This record gives sequence, structure tokens and C-alpha cells, in this order.
Amino acid sequence: MAEKQQSHAFIGNGKVYFTAVKNGVEGKPFWVGVASAAAFNHSVENESELKEYHSGKNQTWDKSDGDKSATFSLTLSERRVEAMQAALQAKVTEVATGTVAAEEHEVDAIGDIIFLKHKNVSDVVITDSTATPLDLIEGTDYTIDEKYGTLEMTHVQTITSPIKVAYSYGTVTIMKPMTDDVDYYRIRVNGLNKVGQKDKQVVTAYRAKLSPADAYDLIGDDFSEMELEADLLYDEAEEAMYEIVKL
Repeated sequence: MAEKQQSHAFIGNGKVYFTAVKNGVEGKPFWVGVASAAAFNHSVENESELKEYHSGKNQTWDKSDGDKSATFSLTLSERRVEAMQAALQAKVTEVATGTVAAEEHEVDAIGDIIFLKHKNVSDVVITDSTATPLDLIEGTDYTIDEKYGTLEMTHVQTITSPIKVAYSYGTVTIMKPMTDDVDYYRIRVNGLNKVGQKDKQVVTAYRAKLSPADAYDLIGDDFSEMELEADLLYDEAEEAMYEIVKL
């Protein structure tokens, strides 16, 4: 009996996981978040050809394999902290809560902008530098965006500079791009096929050396994306750069 015709078409979806490796020690795997595209790409360089010289046509007689390489490309559509750390090759630190007693700033004109040393501030009290310090009034002498730690002076005529700002500040996460010490990432894709056989697969890159994201968008009208690319390194134990496991 003839086998019925079947489709083996492919439209892929899946989840991408990174695992950082430092000094030979693997960290915890993490999901990078929504990714609108992911692919393994292959190339061959430095191929050489041997031409025959006995037929009068000088056609190719043999060809070397050349140098084979592979890369992994990923389009990120979310900004999860761990994924951003990988994408920007950043070191990440957490600043704990604290207080500031008297942070000084010079002011001499209406509209002066002040950036406090810390962000995410609260309980702000501002005084000037007269012998008997004058308490400044929010909405009269200044406006403040506490989340950004930004002040703008709206009255300065009777104020003696510098002003002194006391406040509390909350926790923030600081990233410093292109300063990390990750050796490489292990990349795993838990993939599924939406059409055809609707099969599933697990694709794993053993050692992926990430390059920094091409851009870090800040202002725009549409959902932001980040393009990542990694060079795949040969794994001696696995005798390959990556594997595909069909489920």
C-alpha cells in the first residue's frame, strides 16, 4: 500500500536559553525572553581547487574542504536583565538602599537642572546655605522627579547657594556594557515546528562567543529589538560545534 503524501514543511517557534561559563564553571541557565528570530548560520572559507590540465578545458579536478565555521544569530524582542547582560557584555551590580545627609549643588538661576547622585529617591529635604538655613518648598522653589533623581529650580532670588539635599534612595540595577568576564555561553533552543509533522527538537551550541549587540535603542515608536550574533567554538569533548536532537 502506497504511503500517503506528507508535508515536512517547517515554521519554527521556540525558547532560547543561555548559560554563562566563567573559568570553566557553568552558571544557571536563563530564558532570554521573547525572540522573533533565531538561526544557525554556516560558512566555508579558504577553499582551494585543483584544476586538470589534460583535457584542454582546465576544469575542477578536486577541491579542498576549506575552513568551516558557524555562527548563531538571535533577534531579542524583550529586555530581561540577564539577557541584556549577555547582549551588552555587561557587568551588573545592585545598589542597595541608603540615605544622603547633605548633597551640595550650586544654583543661581531659575531653570537650573540638578541630577542627584542617586536615583529612585524619596523623603527629600532641601535647605540653603544661609546662617539659619532656609527650607525650600517643593512646587514653589523647585520641582522634582523622584524616580530619576532630577530637580529643577523654580525660584532662586532669596536662596543662598549651594543648596543641600537630604534624601533616601532605593535599590537600582547598574549595567556597564562591554566589561563582563564571561568566557562563553552555552546556548540551547527548545524548538517546535508549527506545520508539517509538528515535530520538536533541541539544538545546543556547546561554546558560543557572543559579540555585543549591534545597537541599544532608546527612543522610537515601535517595539525595540536587539540583534545578537555569536561565533560557535569547537568543543573537543563533543567533537562538534553544535548538535540537533530530533524528538
